[in-house]
Amino acid sequence: MITKNAALFLLGIIISLFVRAEIVTTPSGHFLRNESSEKVIWYGGLVAKMIFFYDQACANAESESCFHLATIYETGDASVQSNAKALEYYKKACDANYSQACNNLGILYGDGVERDYAQAAFYFDKACQLKEQTGCKNKASAIDLQLKFKR
Repeated sequence: MITKNAALFLLGIIISLFVRAEIVTTPSGHFLRNESSEKVIWYGGLVAKMIFFYDQACANAESESCFHLATIYETGDASVQSNAKALEYYKKACDANYSQACNNLGILYGDGVERDYAQAAFYFDKACQLKEQTGCKNKASAIDLQLKFKR
């Protein structure tokens, strides 16, 4: 079973290798996100299969799989989009010290799920401590916004 999970995890890695990453801003323009510069188009049952396999790998403590699963739930089409599930899986990956997950979790708190700049700053700080440079930049923005809206 572990061999099958490892193979499926590698499939996800291979797919992600073909997608270059770049830093883009979120819709509000306040935060930065590492995001693929090419959008992957998911056909038919591929999304369901990827969710299934990433979920299995995530359950086996593969933090990168938890991150990819959260990304699918956050940015996928309407049939799979769920901010609650994205939050859940980003937290699992962040708890396992996956820095991009911590950064994206901060973005969900700063721009998405519920505006909580203190929570956003907390997760950006963790991303920064894990050497995620976008997390460091986002932490400063979150603190500025937190101070601005406390007034």
